Amino acid sequence: MRIVVAGGTGFLGRHISRALLDDGHRVAVMGRDPRKVARIGALAGAEGIYGDVTDPYSLKGTLDGYDAVAVAVQFPNYPMEQPRKGLTFDRYDRAGTSYLVDEAQRANVGRFFYVSGANVHPNSDKSWYRAKGRAEDIIKESGLDHSILRPSWAYGPEDKALNKFVKIARFSPAVPIPTRYDGLRRIDQRIQPVSVADIGRAAAAIFSKDDAWNRVIEIGGPEPMTMVEVVRTMLEVIGKRRVLLPVPTAAMKIATAPLGALPKPPLTPGGVEFAVQDGLVDLTALRAVVGMEPVPLRDGLSTYLGRG
Repeated sequence: MRIVVAGGTGFLGRHISRALLDDGHRVAVMGRDPRKVARIGALAGAEGIYGDVTDPYSLKGTLDGYDAVAVAVQFPNYPMEQPRKGLTFDRYDRAGTSYLVDEAQRANVGRFFYVSGANVHPNSDKSWYRAKGRAEDIIKESGLDHSILRPSWAYGPEDKALNKFVKIARFSPAVPIPTRYDGLRRIDQRIQPVSVADIGRAAAAIFSKDDAWNRVIEIGGPEPMTMVEVVRTMLEVIGKRRVLLPVPTAAMKIATAPLGALPKPPLTPGGVEFAVQDGLVDLTALRAVVGMEPVPLRDGLSTYLGRG
């Protein structure tokens, strides 16, 4: 099958592209700089093509002759939105997906695969849930054969979330944990960390199974964990003992507010809020339809995190 992967040079996209290539598909990676494809080892064997999901005119003809499109687009410096620069979930996920759906319909593409997220809803007060929820609605109403994958909190060698904790833990005696509070009561975040390699494997498996289409499939680790449990597991894998320091999200939002003026802010109040959301998923369809069992966090981390 000939598949275009929009956002295929990104954190999720490159693993999806690699898994599709390994499964024997011909893959074209779409992006604003197709030359990047040749510089990414994981994309060896893929073709680079130009296309910008924020510009519908750039997408004209890009899907001609292809059998399917996979969408794993993330805006620059994701998930820190910068509306003044047009770096928002709505512009990339909702509008960008809409433009790709239009082009897929015009090009008579057979299948449309979209990487969404846990807990999305078109009427959410959170911009990321809302944009992805509306993108899902656009896909479902398009008439295209579609499959929507909703991952929980993804981690891997290139992630910008768990790896921040890893860097801190290697050099600091304490690791700060963003923590929500209701008054004096701590609210433990509950997520199911999922290896980005498993997300790639799931995508490839979906393309090989007719039953996996025209449905939503959720993916996450085998059991819910709090962020404290996630960081403790990471510390055990790298062989470090550290003090875990809960930091109220309200304080983090105040501290990061001025960073929004930077060209590429390392963290913003919105980024803090994004990071502390729950991410529980239902693995029933993943196991029954896709035939996958995701790896536990400890096993996934051990594949790329060395000790010391």
